[in-house]
This record gives sequence, C-alpha cells and structure tokens, in this order.
Amino acid sequence: MGGAFEFSDVAGNRIAQSDFRGRWTLLFFGYSRCRASCPVAIPKMVRTAEKLRQSGIAARAVFIDIDVPPLGVMRFRRPGAAAAMEGHSGHHHGHGDLDRIAAMRALAKAFDGRLVVATGTRAQLNAATQAFVVAREHIPPRRGEVGHSINHSSLIYFLAPDTRVAGYAMHDWSVTDLEQAIRRLAHLA
Repeated sequence: MGGAFEFSDVAGNRIAQSDFRGRWTLLFFGYSRCRASCPVAIPKMVRTAEKLRQSGIAARAVFIDIDVPPLGVMRFRRPGAAAAMEGHSGHHHGHGDLDRIAAMRALAKAFDGRLVVATGTRAQLNAATQAFVVAREHIPPRRGEVGHSINHSSLIYFLAPDTRVAGYAMHDWSVTDLEQAIRRLAHLA
C-alpha cells in the first residue's frame, strides 16, 4: 500500500516522494469542500502533528484533495471561463477548477501553515488513490455542499520517515489515540 507521491501544493509547488522523507506524516485523502469526515479528521491530524513535534518527533499533517470531476462532467471552453461549460452530464454542477482551488487555499489558510494541502492531475490522483486503496465516488451534493459530493474512504495513513505506510486509523480517532499509535510505531522503527 502507498508509494504514489506526485502532487502539487496550493502554491503550485511539486511534491514528490522525497518531500515525505524524514518525518512522520499523517496523510488524508478527501476534498476541501467536504462536510462529512474531512472536517473531523483534519483538525485532529494537525493537532496530533503539533503534539508530536512538541515532544521531539518530527511530524506533519498532509491533506490530498481528490476532487477532480469525473470525465465528461465538464470542460471549459477557455481557461478561467468557469461559467462557460460544455459537454456536462445534463445537470449543472456549479463546480470547476477555480472553485476547487479556492476551497483548497481557504483550507490551507485556515490552518496557517500547519497543514500541507495538495492535489494532482487526474492521472496523479488516480495513481495515488489506487496505491493507497482510497475509494471515491461522485454523488449529488450533500447538505451544505455545492456542485457535487464525493463519498470517499476516511482513513488517516501514518507514513514513516522512510515514506512507507506504517499504519492507519479511522478519521474519528481522538488526538490522543492518533498520537499514541504513532509513538508506538516510531518506537518500533
């Protein structure tokens, strides 16, 4: 499990496997507009990474936004022309790359540098979701969401400093449980 590490952060900087080396990483795949498991997992990951760093264990929290509309949902006639859609599936999603990027930037800003927010091309995200066995399915919007929603796996992966998947937890684990699990794994590494 794991191994596909080609992403870009919200500033457009490339993130490769080498960028995951040297510290414990709490990794979560979701989407920035999510109103279900993502808002539960993200603050816990950020707080856990902070607590680990305070105790001398190098750690960080990384969120990978998997919100690339399915093929055939929309195509822009020209870059940035969010209102000019063609070839969509018959209903208006009201969602485009500009909305997704704005949501990602807002999420990164909300955690003020304590959360790495990244995404990738359709091919990169497909490779990563397959490598990490992340389920995802586009569905009609949930309450509070615009465009569409995505049913997705809600595991928090623990990547060891050598980038291998050392373990995982459910998104609803407590900060204490997440921290203790990584401490046990770090002790074994």
